[in-house]
Amino acid sequence: MILEIIGLLFLYNIGHFLADYTQLSSKWMLSAKRFGRPLAPIMAHAGWHAFFVFVVSMSFQVGIVKSVALCVIQLLTHFLIDTGKGRLNAWHPALQNPANPLHWYVFGFDQFLHQVVLIITAGLAVSPWLH
Repeated sequence: MILEIIGLLFLYNIGHFLADYTQLSSKWMLSAKRFGRPLAPIMAHAGWHAFFVFVVSMSFQVGIVKSVALCVIQLLTHFLIDTGKGRLNAWHPALQNPANPLHWYVFGFDQFLHQVVLIITAGLAVSPWLH
């Protein structure tokens, strides 16, 4: 089971990287994420993350029902985390400046929250939840 969790986390993180740091994050999405609106591009961005969670979960034979549930969890949590970070940036413009140390605290906390969700997702994937 531990090797399965490690494999899930590794592949979930590859999906996270692809969805966040490649051309899958379009200018339309990045612009919206910066200020937490409009919401449609942020949801589209979260959709890429959800897609990768679904594909990885299915490749580990988690099952369709559980894979869809994990996909929805990823969609909603990623959307909420990114929207919240964007709104924080809009309310406090100094946080957008990489020279400001607080910018990196917010960025790090954002990534920490995403990792917590992926860890929980991997745990749920191998648990008897929805079995």
